[in-house]
Amino acid sequence: MASWPMACRGLALLMWGVVASTAAHAQAATDSREAFRVCDAKAFLALNITRNYLMSGRNRQAVLPYLGGDATAEAMADEVFRRVEAGEIRDPGQMAADTLFKCAAEQKISVGASRRQTALCFVRTDIAFFLHLERGNGLVRQQAVSKVLTRLKSRELYPTALVNSVAEAVYAPAQLPDVRQLMGTVAWNCIQRGPSAASAASR
Repeated sequence: MASWPMACRGLALLMWGVVASTAAHAQAATDSREAFRVCDAKAFLALNITRNYLMSGRNRQAVLPYLGGDATAEAMADEVFRRVEAGEIRDPGQMAADTLFKCAAEQKISVGASRRQTALCFVRTDIAFFLHLERGNGLVRQQAVSKVLTRLKSRELYPTALVNSVAEAVYAPAQLPDVRQLMGTVAWNCIQRGPSAASAASR
């Protein structure tokens, strides 16, 4: 039978192991959140640059002033220009998804959906973008929804139920909400639903 001091030392070692394991898990969770934050930021940078470039009729001079001289943004813009002109990228969602998957591989985290599904989810952030724009321009909710549904014609990509749901998030707060946060919510809610989001699109 182990002596009392030996038993105490064994218990202390066991407790230290529990503490160390808990600390390791906490650090891993922190690292994972930071990796997610980095990849989310890169994906949305790619999304917004590509959207602005395509909406401006591929006018580089319409995009460059918004980059603020940031080296990372300028490098991303150069990649967007090159890939769009090469015919590799046809919509902002593709560029955002490619950027997210590349970053996720580097950071060793999982996206949680296929690349195709993720691209679709990023495309759907158009709903938040345009509804936010219309509220900022003074349109009431019903008019904004009607205008956005007319502009975003594909009900497969932009389901009416989703437009109405995002409109609630845009118009319910007393103050105009943060557009980047809205777009992030639309994208990640869709990504986290996985393949079911694709079938829900036609409803």
